[in-house]
Amino acid sequence: MKRPNILVIISHDLGCHIGPYGQAMARCHNLNRLADESMRFDSHFVTSPGCSQSRSSLVTGRYPHANGQFGLANCGWKLNDDELLLPSVLRQAGYHSALIGIWHLHAWTLSAFNTVSHDVSVLDRSPEGFTEVAAPRAADWLKNYKSESQPFYLHVGLWEAHRPFCGNEVHQQEAARIEDAEIDVPNYLPDNTPTRREFAELHQSISVIDKGVGQILDALEESGLANDTIVLFTADHGLPFPRAKGTLYDPGIQVALLARWPGVIPARSQHAGLTSNVDVMPTLLELAEAPIPERVQGRSFSNALRSGAGAGAVRDTVFAEKTYHEHYDPIRCARSQTHKYIRNFAERPMLVLPSDIYNSPTRVSMTEDESIWSSRPDEELYDLAADPLEENNLASDAAQLETMSKYRNALEAWMTETGDPLLNGPIPRQTT
Repeated sequence: MKRPNILVIISHDLGCHIGPYGQAMARCHNLNRLADESMRFDSHFVTSPGCSQSRSSLVTGRYPHANGQFGLANCGWKLNDDELLLPSVLRQAGYHSALIGIWHLHAWTLSAFNTVSHDVSVLDRSPEGFTEVAAPRAADWLKNYKSESQPFYLHVGLWEAHRPFCGNEVHQQEAARIEDAEIDVPNYLPDNTPTRREFAELHQSISVIDKGVGQILDALEESGLANDTIVLFTADHGLPFPRAKGTLYDPGIQVALLARWPGVIPARSQHAGLTSNVDVMPTLLELAEAPIPERVQGRSFSNALRSGAGAGAVRDTVFAEKTYHEHYDPIRCARSQTHKYIRNFAERPMLVLPSDIYNSPTRVSMTEDESIWSSRPDEELYDLAADPLEENNLASDAAQLETMSKYRNALEAWMTETGDPLLNGPIPRQTT
């Protein structure tokens, strides 16, 4: 079989808040169309609720504490110099690699792409990657890609739905128009006027993403390469709201993943098993018949993609972490299909929020909410079936001693196996 082209589209701060995941108010004509032709992953998680950290796992197949990306690239954190990146490995296997839009990893990693070749003259090195700029450029790139002998890897990073949601007057007017419509506010947030206004703006940003995805998919179809191309659509972490982005609760680390490959991945299929974005690199390398580096820590779910919903479980537990965002916030978690265990390694308030969320109208409306300001316990345990909002901490429940021990040991074993330096003490702030 001819090796597939690979198109990865990754959005900012989106979580699962799109039409294919039941968000009817989020206008997603093109994402719904993609989902109808794809496998939808219903239990897909990222390794971190921070932008650079999550993205680092997708392109290295390794956890942030292993690849060096303990915090944001714009705060000075960067990947280890010897990391092997997905586009580099694919290029060595005969692929043409290209990047358009936001990358959000340290600038040196652009050397992983073929920046000398005129074929990537549209390489967009700007840090923003606004969809209305990046999507047309990606569409043009696809329309102009003519090599029949060399498959491609195209990585498209979209800025939206990062704050601020409405970037121009037209978008603001459109958000105001839909503000009075029925807005479904997630039940972990207050259903009040400030939050509803922000979700109207969020939905407008999502419509921008959807339009951009449509442009890219239409161009892929026009190029004649759609049937030979794996398309992945995903996000780097959860929504930019309290108790989501920057936390290890599900709204912070669960994200959309849609995977399309006509004739290979069953259309309109769903996969309920746990997967992690650390698994994306080995999966794509296996599908591309490229070697998987020994240092990769993720697990391929290529069999699940090929076999559909009936495929066996890829994992029984996913792991996630946060060390730095704007502040030091060392936390780790283990999540199974039934439970979430979080270990907090420093005294902090319950929620340490990024500044854009802290200053948001939604958070300001929650000033007296003790779920933000109360002191964080050392350990947290949640029964996800009985308590999907992760509000009832069972860590001190005597009846949960065996369950606590199980997940505590699993987390420590993962940290030991993957070389997490947090086991040895605090991780110092980046100084270079």
